[in-house]
Amino acid sequence: MWRQIYFQTILNMVRVLFLGENWFGSCARACCFALRRLGCDVRDIDLQTIFPQLRMRSSRVVLRLLAPRLMREYNQVILEVSRQFSPDFLLAFKGSYVQLETLRELRSLGVALYNYYPDRVLLARHTSLERTISEYNCFFDTKQYWDGDAAEHFYPRCRKFLPHGYDPEIHHPVELEDRDRRQFECDACLIATHTSGKEAVLEELLRLRPKLDLKIWGNLWEDNCRSTEVRNRVCGAALNGMSYTKAVLASRINLALMGVTPEAKDQTSTRTYEIPACGGFMLHPRNAEVLDLYADRSEIVCFDSAREMAEQIDYYLANPEERFAIAQAGYARCVPAYSYEKRMVEILNWHEDRMKHASAGGQDHRCYGRY
Repeated sequence: MWRQIYFQTILNMVRVLFLGENWFGSCARACCFALRRLGCDVRDIDLQTIFPQLRMRSSRVVLRLLAPRLMREYNQVILEVSRQFSPDFLLAFKGSYVQLETLRELRSLGVALYNYYPDRVLLARHTSLERTISEYNCFFDTKQYWDGDAAEHFYPRCRKFLPHGYDPEIHHPVELEDRDRRQFECDACLIATHTSGKEAVLEELLRLRPKLDLKIWGNLWEDNCRSTEVRNRVCGAALNGMSYTKAVLASRINLALMGVTPEAKDQTSTRTYEIPACGGFMLHPRNAEVLDLYADRSEIVCFDSAREMAEQIDYYLANPEERFAIAQAGYARCVPAYSYEKRMVEILNWHEDRMKHASAGGQDHRCYGRY
């Protein structure tokens, strides 16, 4: 119903030039396809058609040598497509490798410029984003606050908090086959990229519960994990697409550990939305942001320390009916309220408000919209 109401408010089909990685399971693809479902005419430029994802170290060395040339080609493609497509706005998901001159050229063509940024801005120091962020009409940020000295180096014209979401094409309950259970079933599971902070929490958890049936899926664990006990639980690289959903459903408890570096700390991440949308039971670090999204002990369960996490795991493994009821309630809270379609509606609404303000003679340096 909400989608039909939104369609009725669109006088003309919005043209969107979308930049991101469109592999199945990526957040960028989820946003791109959500815009299409909302009735937008979307032309997407997949970053990986220019910058391939390579695994061999020798291949990555060659790619680094070619990077300046590939960056020029990527920006040339953006401008060529824009001149042919005449978009109403550009939406860059992260905006890696987009150059300042490209954005200024697009602005001269009358294209509104938006960035939906999924990472910690602090980690973008000395990258193209540090130079380009002030060119975007609005910087939609998945983080409520900036860590460290980020505010001293990044100067967006307008910054709006817009959280992560889930992809309804991927993150939804499915029936598990026997081979899915053999591969993914466990008492507790973490699907996340390795960081030293996550490793430290898991090391303490396994010290407290050495016999815990824990499975870890994610990038960088095999290369960077120093703890033998934690490394023994690593099952493989990151899970994407339906494998992610099946692993969430096959695990009795899903750990949504946060943290990138000690200087860049998250309160929520993609897991905060994807796990409940899949129908999984989520154990999440307790903080103000997640408690605004879900009710503790009735829609998700939170913890403040490795010891409390271990105690919560003990309790909910011993009480499967209560665990299942909480997972169902978390799903009901999340779906459809926290989908990427809802996030894209907020961007479209913001764009509509901005255009109305501009047509009334307003200047472009203020923040507009419903936030």
